[in-house]
Amino acid sequence: MQDIKYQISYSQRRRTVQLAIRNGEVYVRAPATICRHWLSAWLQQKELWVQQTLARITTPPILPWLQRDRILVSGQAVPFRWQLAAKSSVNVDANGLELRLSTKIAAERHEHYARKLIQQHFTEQALLELPVLANELAARLRQTLGPVVVGNWRSRWGHCKQNGELGFNWRLMQVPLWVRRYVVIHELAHLQHMNHSPAFWQLVQQHCPQYREAKAWLKQHQAELLN
Repeated sequence: MQDIKYQISYSQRRRTVQLAIRNGEVYVRAPATICRHWLSAWLQQKELWVQQTLARITTPPILPWLQRDRILVSGQAVPFRWQLAAKSSVNVDANGLELRLSTKIAAERHEHYARKLIQQHFTEQALLELPVLANELAARLRQTLGPVVVGNWRSRWGHCKQNGELGFNWRLMQVPLWVRRYVVIHELAHLQHMNHSPAFWQLVQQHCPQYREAKAWLKQHQAELLN
C-alpha cells in the first residue's frame, strides 16, 4: 500500500531525477521527456526510504517496549506493564496489557523477548480474526478470496497477489476496527484493480467512505506501530 504524496515537477532543462524531502513534503524533479512508467517504478524503489525519513522528521523517538507505559490495542492506548515470572505470557484484560517475562531470560534479552511475545500474541489474534473479516468483506465486494496470510513487515500494512492471496500485517490488531476494515477493503480492491487508479479508489470509497480518515490514522501512527 502506498500513501505518499509526491510534488512532481518536470523540466526541459533537467537531465536527472532528484528526490528531496523538505518540511515533511516530498519533492521530485524530473526531465520532461522521462518515461512515466520508469519514474513510477523508481519511486516505488525509494518508498521505504521516504517513509522512514518522513517518520524520523515528523515523530518523536519511539521508546523501547519495556520503557513504554501504554500500548495500542484495537486503536485504544491501554496501560502496559511487565514483570518477571516463572513463565512468559501476554494477557490483555480491562486493566490493559500485561507482559510476563520468564526469569530464565537474561536481562540483556528482555527487550528482544518482549517484542517477540507481543508480536506472537497479536499474530495469533490476527490469524483468528482477519480471515473472517476478509471473507465477510470479499462477499460484499463480490470477490473470490484466495489464501489469507499474516506477516511481519516494517513498510506495509498488507499485500495482494495475482493468485488472490491477501497478506496482512499483524500490527493491524493494534488499529481500530474501522481502520482495519479499510486495509482489508484496500487489498480486496486490488483483486479487481492491480494499481492505484481512479477506478481503484472509487471502488474503495464505495465500500469504505471513511478511507481518507483511515489513511490519515495509519500515517499518524505508522512510526509507533511499524517500529
